Amino acid sequence: MVTGKVIGLQRTSANPKPVAPRKQPSLPCTNSTKLPQKGPPSRSFGVYFPRASAQVQPRPPEVPELLHLLDEMRQRECVLETEILELKKFKDSSSVVSALEKRIIEKDNEIKRSETMVACLGNENERLRQEVEMLHCKLVEQSRDDGERIKALEGKVSELSRMTKVDIREKNGEVSKLQRFQGLTDISCKSKFRKNGNILEKFDYLEQPIGKAKVIESEIILPNRLGDGVDFVVSDVSRMPRIPRPPPIPNVTCSDSSDCVLSLVLDQPLLKVAPQPPPPPPPKGFMVGAGKVRRVPEVVEFYHSLMRRDSRRDTGGRGATDGIPVTANSRNMIGEIENRSAYLLAIKSDVETQGEFIRFLIKEVEDAKFSNIQDAVAFVKWLDDELSYLVDERAVLKHFQWPEKKADILREAVFGYCDVNKLVSEASSFRDDPKLPFNPALKKMQALFEKLEDGAYNLSRTRELAGQRYEGFQIPIDWMLETGFTSQIKLASVKLAMNYMKRVLAELEMVGGGSEEEELIVEGVRFAFRVHQFAGGFDAETMRAFQHLRNKARLCRI
Repeated sequence: MVTGKVIGLQRTSANPKPVAPRKQPSLPCTNSTKLPQKGPPSRSFGVYFPRASAQVQPRPPEVPELLHLLDEMRQRECVLETEILELKKFKDSSSVVSALEKRIIEKDNEIKRSETMVACLGNENERLRQEVEMLHCKLVEQSRDDGERIKALEGKVSELSRMTKVDIREKNGEVSKLQRFQGLTDISCKSKFRKNGNILEKFDYLEQPIGKAKVIESEIILPNRLGDGVDFVVSDVSRMPRIPRPPPIPNVTCSDSSDCVLSLVLDQPLLKVAPQPPPPPPPKGFMVGAGKVRRVPEVVEFYHSLMRRDSRRDTGGRGATDGIPVTANSRNMIGEIENRSAYLLAIKSDVETQGEFIRFLIKEVEDAKFSNIQDAVAFVKWLDDELSYLVDERAVLKHFQWPEKKADILREAVFGYCDVNKLVSEASSFRDDPKLPFNPALKKMQALFEKLEDGAYNLSRTRELAGQRYEGFQIPIDWMLETGFTSQIKLASVKLAMNYMKRVLAELEMVGGGSEEEELIVEGVRFAFRVHQFAGGFDAETMRAFQHLRNKARLCRI
């Protein structure tokens, strides 16, 4: 019976009944746990089997289930961690994908623009290719025409050269006789002019005979340049020695009355009366003085009173004229380099054949003395005309003892005189055009006055720097003095101020009043003050215009 109970207990513990899982597992049962007993209390088996009852204990049914639940929870935790990592990766990849999509869109737009540009460039390239083909065809046709023209010209040149050689051989004797005769005529004419004087203002130069006895000069033909270049054609005929024309005669009176005229007419029938020379500069006694211009203190006082009221700065500025740089033509330079040998041969020919002509010019330049600047102008014009006969003036004259310093200073003085004379003529002939609008008319007068200021400054500076050099070479400098062009410039500026103030007064009659009227008066007074300080005063007519302007300012209470 005891055995059966023990076996029953073991079966019960070996095959426990399934128990529903609990949320909170209970602790395993200990020895102190009391099992419910059914029926009346009975004696324990431990009384009979004390050791067996202490070793055999039932296993709690909740432990395997709890372990199973713990494993499941750990597995779920691993799955959740994996899902979290995947979710993070997905978020990161989504942001990267959006950025990549934006870049793809930008690249697509760039590709479209590039395709459009490529299409435009292709059209432009096609158009340029067609133009190049057309230009190539035109160039080929032009080259063909130029080649034919060059061949025809070369044939004409060779024929002319052959005929020239024949004429020179036949007429060589006549030409030499004619040259000697003309040389003697020039010398006799010059000596008579120096001895007896001349009643003529100027005379024309001797004309060389025309016809078969005419000196044949070498021809230098520069045909149109093509792509492959052309040759520099120089005829074989050397240039004959130049017969110089006599220099212009200074303005002197003839002491002998009828003998001088008759000798000139009989000995030289080819002389012609030259046109009258330009008028000489003003006499030395001309002054911008008391009779013409005098200082007016009222102008200075009125100007300063207006400037104290109006502190605005003068907006007038001088416009600088930019010189246009002259660039050498590269094609002409290449042509000159290619034809250097022919060019040097021409210079060498001039040095050998024009020696007497150049020595005559050297003597005339060294002996040149002038009492009037107009004589210097005529002499420089004659000298330049004679030197233009040479192939290259500088290259030929460096082989001779050419008085370069005197010639350059003489040209400098003549050019300075001509520039100032042109400026004075422009200022003297200035007339205000009433049809011209007001502002352009004032700007035109201001620009002319600034040119007069610059001209007077340059004239005084030239007188200080180059006056002694001019006197050393006996070049007149009276035109640079205060009694010369400077006085004319100042007088012209005074007339300009009168026209300026009259134009301002006419404009004031049309203006209703207010600030515009005040600005016009201030502008007119400012210009009048500048001219007054520059010219040293006003003349009577300009002073009357200034009085009208001042009265107008008083009426306007300025």
